Amino acid sequence: MLSETEMSLDSLSSTSSTRSDAGSAPTDPVEILDRISTESSKWVDLSGRQLPPEWSMPDLVRAVIADDRIYNEGFLTFLYYDMMLQGQDAWLCEEILTFLDLINYVF
Repeated sequence: MLSETEMSLDSLSSTSSTRSDAGSAPTDPVEILDRISTESSKWVDLSGRQLPPEWSMPDLVRAVIADDRIYNEGFLTFLYYDMMLQGQDAWLCEEILTFLDLINYVF
């Protein structure tokens, strides 16, 4: 069994790694979208949900973000940091999971 000290150190190491990932945010909007899509895929997989076969994660991310905000670099950077720091609790991740639940319920 792990002691409290060992668990705290593991927790700090994981938190530090996540903050490091968030701290290295790309500046190119296309790369930001790519990283957001990769991270979103991870959380969708971990949740046990699946995309419809005709969709890709970048397409779903773009659909959820919406066309009017997709070119707002500040908003994309916010989404990136939110995803890296909040994981499955990030706004975009919650929206994607809710959307997938809705379409899987309908079909």
